[in-house]
Amino acid sequence: MAATTAVAGHGGAFSGPTGISEVTQWKASISTDKLDATNLGSGGWKEYIPGLIGMEGSATCQGTAIPSRGLAAGTLTSNGGPTFTGSVFVDKVDVNVPVDGKVTYDVSFAFTGSIAVG
Repeated sequence: MAATTAVAGHGGAFSGPTGISEVTQWKASISTDKLDATNLGSGGWKEYIPGLIGMEGSATCQGTAIPSRGLAAGTLTSNGGPTFTGSVFVDKVDVNVPVDGKVTYDVSFAFTGSIAVG
């Protein structure tokens, strides 16, 4: 049996946009649009070709400053896993204020343009 290559998330970070501090979690999805290329010669089977590539995600953070919306340089890191760097567009911030807990901010974002993966 081979040893695991799993890594713990506790060393990750999301940095860049103003107000993004004390991040408790982030997640991101890289996707490629699938473009329908089906034609009369496809024999009744759907055919696809790759389209545009993008990365969207969300993060939860805490602190006294609400995260800013708009465009900024951004970096997502994981503890021993990949790092993603590029221009990040923060389009939505949800403010969560529970009576029996801490204030948190749920941030939605998308990378715009190319992304460096390291």
